[in-house]
Amino acid sequence: MNYAESVRFIHSRLKFGSRPGLDNIRRITSLLGNPQSSGMRFVHIAGTNGKGSISTMLSNMLIKAGFKTGLYISPYVVNFRERFQINGEMISAKDFAKLASRVKPLVEQLDLEGVCLTEFEIITAIAFLYFKESGCDYVVLEVGMGGRFDATNIIESPDCSVIAHIDLDHTAVLGETYEQIAYEKCGIIKSGCPVVSYPEQPDGAKAVIEKTALKKGCALYVPQVPNADFAINKSTFTFEGEDYELKLIGEHQIKNSVTAIKAAKVLGIQPDDICAALKSTQFFARFEVISEKPLLILDGAHNPDGMTALADNIKRYCDKKPTLVIGMLKDKEYESALSIVAPLCENIITLKVPNPRTLTAAQLGKSARKFCKNVWCARGYESALNMAYEKSNGAPIIVAGSLYLASVIRPKLLSFDKIQ
Repeated sequence: MNYAESVRFIHSRLKFGSRPGLDNIRRITSLLGNPQSSGMRFVHIAGTNGKGSISTMLSNMLIKAGFKTGLYISPYVVNFRERFQINGEMISAKDFAKLASRVKPLVEQLDLEGVCLTEFEIITAIAFLYFKESGCDYVVLEVGMGGRFDATNIIESPDCSVIAHIDLDHTAVLGETYEQIAYEKCGIIKSGCPVVSYPEQPDGAKAVIEKTALKKGCALYVPQVPNADFAINKSTFTFEGEDYELKLIGEHQIKNSVTAIKAAKVLGIQPDDICAALKSTQFFARFEVISEKPLLILDGAHNPDGMTALADNIKRYCDKKPTLVIGMLKDKEYESALSIVAPLCENIITLKVPNPRTLTAAQLGKSARKFCKNVWCARGYESALNMAYEKSNGAPIIVAGSLYLASVIRPKLLSFDKIQ
């Protein structure tokens, strides 16, 4: 298969949906020689929000410290190959096609045995194989969903488990309370392995994290939140005696940063390497400033916790009520998310997300009208952007609601002819 054929093959497995459990991933990795058990060291990261930011920060810190570092993230923003990175470089299309071509016959063999692997299980197996054969020292491994039964959780003993911020998301699968969701996330905590937690967890989640770490004999590290100075293009703060500069915007990113810093210290990375890596870290669709005239922001916020962070940034950086372009998935807590950010907006323009689970523009618009009187439904990405530009009258424009939306709309934002 070539690259395009390989991606089509992977996406064809979406029909099997998401099936939490480790039996299937164990079957395919066993056929591949268990690459995840080949001596690579892992940092395993679970949580509701901030996993991608923390993973990227930690990967950069390990690279700066001289380790050949794999990074596995979910989902991607711009390019499917973002899921698989080594030392900051995406897997090549040629290498991905080669690996997918090796894995496909094994997937088909398992199909005949009644073992139907999902898309995520297959790409996780490919990731383990890629990182092993590339000779990675470390792999920063981001959980897809949950933790306990996530395909990434077949690894044995990570050097560090990280629990990012926990919120109510995927409630149909993970549970409807903070305690239930935290229990699933804490499934990545292995006996005797150090654990670093995001500094401000909901009380119920915090209790579960502490109980799990104690039960499994793990040292638990919870960093303190430092004071910070914020600007639209960077934040600065002092943490445990060291000065840091961060290009990722928002108070929540300071909290993500200290989580990553504490994990890096647990791994033995030196402060100079941590500082340099953090300063250079950038990440698409995390309150990403596309343009300053007009102020045009792309953000991946897609649940109440993410929208709370977005709302904080709107209050901090927007001098006028913004126009929000938004698309969301129907299995998200979309009405709760809208209740947080929509009242801060002058206009809201809804559109579909490029995913089978999308809300229609009309469905999302109906909910948005409960919180903002000026709501319009767009037929497509370009019409949504043009409508936003016309109605904003120079005020900020924010695009949010889904990383799937961010992945397709970002190139259009970068080429939008009405920005300077």
